[in-house]
Amino acid sequence: MKFKKLSAVMAALLAASSLLVACGGNSGGQDASGSEPENAAADETETESESEGEGQEAAASGDEVTLELLLTKTEIVDVMEQIAAKFCEENPGVKIDVTSTSDGATLVRTRAASNDLPDIMNTYPAEDFYKDMFRDGYFEDITDAEYLGKVNSTAMEMSNCDGNYYAVPMSLSTYGIYANMDVLEANGITETPSTWEELIADCETLKANGVTGFLLPNKDVGNVAQRFERTAGIINNDSNSEFKQIADGEMEAKDSPTLQTWCDYNEDLLNYTTDDHMGMDYDIAAAEFSNGNGAFMLSGTWMLATVQKNNPDANVELFAFPHPRGETTKVPVNIDTSFSISSTCADKEIGLKFLEFMTREDIAQMYCDADGNVSTIEGVEYNIPQHANMKTAVEEGNIFLTAVNFWPTGLREEIRDGCQMFLGDGDREAFFESSQEAIETIYADN
Repeated sequence: MKFKKLSAVMAALLAASSLLVACGGNSGGQDASGSEPENAAADETETESESEGEGQEAAASGDEVTLELLLTKTEIVDVMEQIAAKFCEENPGVKIDVTSTSDGATLVRTRAASNDLPDIMNTYPAEDFYKDMFRDGYFEDITDAEYLGKVNSTAMEMSNCDGNYYAVPMSLSTYGIYANMDVLEANGITETPSTWEELIADCETLKANGVTGFLLPNKDVGNVAQRFERTAGIINNDSNSEFKQIADGEMEAKDSPTLQTWCDYNEDLLNYTTDDHMGMDYDIAAAEFSNGNGAFMLSGTWMLATVQKNNPDANVELFAFPHPRGETTKVPVNIDTSFSISSTCADKEIGLKFLEFMTREDIAQMYCDADGNVSTIEGVEYNIPQHANMKTAVEEGNIFLTAVNFWPTGLREEIRDGCQMFLGDGDREAFFESSQEAIETIYADN
């Protein structure tokens, strides 16, 4: 069902469309362009006006509400600080502490185990990890919230968990390869490659000119895990079925076409990266790429915000990751930013009010402009020239729902250490052994 509907969903959406900051009544708040925002509160519905009035009453009574907003997407911290400040400005007596982490799953597991989940956080409602947490009661059921009517209906269907909803989906992401077009053009390359052979030929040209082809943040195990999951899905859109065969003893990891091809393409790319790739984290790699010290970097639509923060004049494009075996190339997509409140939220009324605030058209537009992903909120315009190739892929139906939504919970984290070790030492035998163990362990537990 998900595969059949996905092209229509994305096309419809396109057509329709730790840091700590405390914010209170004195927060100024600017929009994503840096200009002074208009006071949108006067134009909101009666319900929103009443909500603001309730916030003012809380302030008048001397009560102060402080909520933690945890972001597991570090690239959206800046815009969410601005949005949180605007929310606090419109709701005197409320403070939002914005915190962030680059290893969300690990932190969320740890805090859930100690019954210390943040009040509000971004979640990924299509993934089994979060669906399990929804079922176990860690997050508030918002099924009856009227503001969910502002969200694209099919995107809501993708967020469905046993007929209920626990998150407000804000955007969908696509994944591929970013190209620094100024670097390419300086080396006589006038367009992004569409095949694996063209990609490698471009890298050879760059290498001959002393230019780094790929920036690979292989120190960042979370990024390694994501790259494995996204590209394994590109290699085999139904990698889950193949991994089930491994778990059931019908295939060994060393004979897996998906795992073999993953090793093959990484061996290719390692010829065109920096000598210190195992010591390079995501932030450093993104900064180097943004400032023209490398031509290509694997990532998704969410990275544009980081690129523009590092270099507002960066001339970049995101294009589809060519299938390494020359087969049809499809682009992975996923429900990206969504927001939920925990069942232990210190003030659920304020937490729910913040979720509603995120669906307001001006706020959703502000978020979309900074985030760069396709918005799921009705009325928000999506016009990101750097992502024109992704828009074309969506419109032509060359997409699939990324593997993390089908793999059992924990596989990406269990297999990532072996992936990282392979990127460092190139030992295929050790990689296949660790992958075999990871797959057997996780599938047996699910």
